[in-house]
Amino acid sequence: MSGPVCRSCGSSRVKHVGRKRGEFLPREFDFHRCQDCTLLFVEPFSGFEIYDDAYYRGQGADPYVDYAAEYQDYRRTDRVLEFDDMARLATDFFRHPTQSNPPTSPSPPSPTQPIAWLDFGCGAGGFLKYLRSRGAFLGRPLELTGHDVGSYADLLRTVDGFRILDLAGLAAEPSQRYDVISMIEVIEHLPDPAAALTIIARLLKPGGLLLLTTGNLDCRMARRQGIQFRYCVPEIHVSLFNPRALNRLYERVGLTPRRVTYRGVVIFKVVKSLRHQRRARHLARLALRFPPFVRLVDGLYGVSAMPCAVKSGGQT
Repeated sequence: MSGPVCRSCGSSRVKHVGRKRGEFLPREFDFHRCQDCTLLFVEPFSGFEIYDDAYYRGQGADPYVDYAAEYQDYRRTDRVLEFDDMARLATDFFRHPTQSNPPTSPSPPSPTQPIAWLDFGCGAGGFLKYLRSRGAFLGRPLELTGHDVGSYADLLRTVDGFRILDLAGLAAEPSQRYDVISMIEVIEHLPDPAAALTIIARLLKPGGLLLLTTGNLDCRMARRQGIQFRYCVPEIHVSLFNPRALNRLYERVGLTPRRVTYRGVVIFKVVKSLRHQRRARHLARLALRFPPFVRLVDGLYGVSAMPCAVKSGGQT
């Protein structure tokens, strides 16, 4: 009987590094590390059925999510910190597109040409609503599309009027369709991250930007705690990356890593983890007003060490 293969690079050179009991599903999960690309992944995969309405209320395997509140009014949630950071990075990219991605097209697009933006794994749609409210970047209007399945995807499509696609819908999209694709805390949930990044690389225009966030399994805290690291939730976080593994996957699908420096994303990760500790969350917000403290947390958890990516060629 053959053993597991890496979910990112397909290598069979994988090593079993430990076993951990789930907190939500009372069973044992095995952690394997690829000896080629260094991805850490979990077997068995619990199945997408775990992402039910209870999960999105924070009553499932991740007690820190609150999609119900996000859907009702994202502006009253801490996720605005994360959304503002994504908007800042996109603005910087469109203002200085050639800094890490020299254009090959003879001329830049019109300053009024729409920006086609796909939010891959849009969840309760908070980021889509944020982008709709913003309306434009540097004078260029936004054309928004979301990808997800489930009850919130249905609400976003039928009640909120967004264009929401499932995987079949994405497969039918023309290549080089989008200027920006966001993938915020999604890839760690996917049992086949390489397939998702292949789709994203096909859909990005030459010169397009991928904004991707995920935990760093090579940060100081992860190296100290191993698979007991808080991010290692085996029921839902099944593909666990570090900078090397993510860079390897980008290059495999034809994307070029792009280093970024986060601020709001770092703050959000902290306050989200303190959702059920009101006093501690308040103190954390006060401390994180000071940039040195943000940089300290970023160093401990390696948030900014996880690169985003661009698609070579062209100018968006």
